Amino acid sequence: VVLVREGDYSVGDQSLGTIAERKRSDTKSRAQLVEETGECVLISIHQKKFEQSQYSGAQMFYSPNNPESAALAECIRQSVVDSLQPQNTRQNKEAGEDIYLLSHIQVPAVLVECGFLSNPEEAALLGQESYQRDMAAAIYNGLISFLEQREGEG
Repeated sequence: VVLVREGDYSVGDQSLGTIAERKRSDTKSRAQLVEETGECVLISIHQKKFEQSQYSGAQMFYSPNNPESAALAECIRQSVVDSLQPQNTRQNKEAGEDIYLLSHIQVPAVLVECGFLSNPEEAALLGQESYQRDMAAAIYNGLISFLEQREGEG
């Protein structure tokens, strides 16, 4: 496991002049780390925010560059639904060019949106350490399911 960061800070070049340049640098640094790691699986964990507050539930976005990405996304989605969000009917989505990291790497890769910070009830859950542990366990169990399926095919 390679943990990119343990706090709320950028991994890119912070000496760049604009926020957009610093964000691009951050994303490119993450892509470079994946490339340097070699054969791996990428799971990028995020929280979503939307203008309306009624939306809730985790959602997976997967890389279009590796056919295993869709299977990884489904394993994680199923684990989250089974263990934490039984009412969640959100479907996995293939990432577009707007998600730079997923559109520029070749390994199996998923961006996990754990929930909506714009939904007050879900934001409260996402702020609880016990819920964070449960979400992490669901993501982990989805990864293990994916690796077991992959091993069974190989």
